[in-house]
Amino acid sequence: MRLALPLVSGLVLGAALLAAGDAHAQAPASAGPWALTNARIETVTKGTIEKGTIVIRDGIIEAVGANVTPPSDARVVDLTGRTVYPGFIDLTSSMGLPNPPAPQGRFGGGGGGEGGAGGGPNAGTPARNVGLEPGRVIANEVAPAVADIRASRDAGITAALVAPSRGAFRGLSALIPMRDDSSSHYVVKAPVALHMGYQGVAGRYPGTLLGVIAYERQQFYDAQRHGLLMDRYKAGQRGVPRPSYDADLDALVPVVRGQMPAFFAASNENEIRRAIDIAKEFDLKLTIVGATEGFRALDVLRTARPVVVSVDFPQAVEVTGWAYRGAQQRELNDSATRDAAVRKIVEANAAALNRAGVKFALAPGALKPNEFIANVHKAIAAGLPREVAVQALTIRAAEIAGVADQLGSIEQGKIADLVVSDGPPLADNARIRTVFVDGIDYDVAPPAPAGRNAQRAGGGSGAAGGGAMAQVAGTWTMTVNAPQGAMVSTMTLTQTGDALDGQMISQFGNAAISDGRVNGRTVSWIASFQIGGERTTVNFEADVDGTRMTGRARTGESGTMTFTAEKKP
Repeated sequence: MRLALPLVSGLVLGAALLAAGDAHAQAPASAGPWALTNARIETVTKGTIEKGTIVIRDGIIEAVGANVTPPSDARVVDLTGRTVYPGFIDLTSSMGLPNPPAPQGRFGGGGGGEGGAGGGPNAGTPARNVGLEPGRVIANEVAPAVADIRASRDAGITAALVAPSRGAFRGLSALIPMRDDSSSHYVVKAPVALHMGYQGVAGRYPGTLLGVIAYERQQFYDAQRHGLLMDRYKAGQRGVPRPSYDADLDALVPVVRGQMPAFFAASNENEIRRAIDIAKEFDLKLTIVGATEGFRALDVLRTARPVVVSVDFPQAVEVTGWAYRGAQQRELNDSATRDAAVRKIVEANAAALNRAGVKFALAPGALKPNEFIANVHKAIAAGLPREVAVQALTIRAAEIAGVADQLGSIEQGKIADLVVSDGPPLADNARIRTVFVDGIDYDVAPPAPAGRNAQRAGGGSGAAGGGAMAQVAGTWTMTVNAPQGAMVSTMTLTQTGDALDGQMISQFGNAAISDGRVNGRTVSWIASFQIGGERTTVNFEADVDGTRMTGRARTGESGTMTFTAEKKP
């Protein structure tokens, strides 16, 4: 049976459920009702039922309470000793989106001429302005891999809001369920919001922060005018010119009229304040996404709409003010001291927002699902009450996504997205046993070790990170998977024990490698590049397998990109 039953369940019941077995794995939510009995139920919004029953029919919670009688046609499961709580909602996912097309024309270095009109299969097709597409409908594109869905579900995540992670205008997001069959076919809500950020387009306008902000403001002004022209035309008065069709401006009209939320990716203090200023100028229905420095902007966040707070904690050099402090002459061990001080502050970010009365949801940012839950535990250890963290992963996330009537708590009439666990949500050592999505039950694989540097099974003695320490000195060819296409660079590494230094050579020039570390089979380093007239700090982290690295590069403004590297002979 896919649903783990306590030993006290009868053998007859166990045999009956086992017979349902694999046939139920791909069955639709309407494949018969469930009755989950004798469970401890954390409803989130209606308190805790110490011993109750949940009835699920057609993917919906039909009844919940301490005195509910299981229907005669239900499959009854005794959950004595188990806790049931609402599934978590991920508001910062980009799973299932196709890779961006390679850049074309004179601005991208591919194709023949502007717009890619140099022949080939896409000849004659207008080039996409990736990252400048407010009319991009994510629900039409999303096709998540089953492995990604299962990884999220195994962490207790039952729904994910999908949108691109980069761009000034990223498109209209879709909330999808974490079920093995077609998630796009069973979209919970679309569109949820227009997603925005501060990233432009490399090699063309808008390519700088100033250019991006100017471009966004101009687009909003154009959308206001476009809306007025459309209203005038639709009024039916003769002689009024018909406005030109523009899918992007059509998508922005409800945003500037406050009918469609704008989710603005803003992590550090300046980004948060800039986004709020833009929202005030155009009367946007704004939600800040990221807010890893929310503790520095409490004055504006107190009066803002609820925030989506990422627990993808920034590195020391990414936090406002610490780059300057790090440039001053310090004692040799000050780097570790500074990192520890920053880590303490950023991990307490959610706790500071809670104390200030700011409502928020918690989100993973670019973290993997198991890393996400591990960092939520760090936020709790830093002062965030567990019950607030649970609300931030369930009902608060549902409210922000506009689906609080369907998800986020265990109530009659809501979608049956449930987690069955050995203990309360986010409790230490509590193991998730089963997850229901749309009333379909899924077994949960044993949890993988949390954290990027967790030891691999069977790792021998030596550094944390699993196995002997990697030896990475030498010259490497790196390929970064940027939204505009692959970017190739060269780096030369020098290793002394677990310390790394060296330099990187890319299209942006030379950059010295600093704060390099080798931790078992994991390496990390920092490099700063001059991009678009601004100094940009990039944090690199990778797993090493012989002469190959696989990892990711992170910046505060440009999000996260994956990369690979091959060591030259």
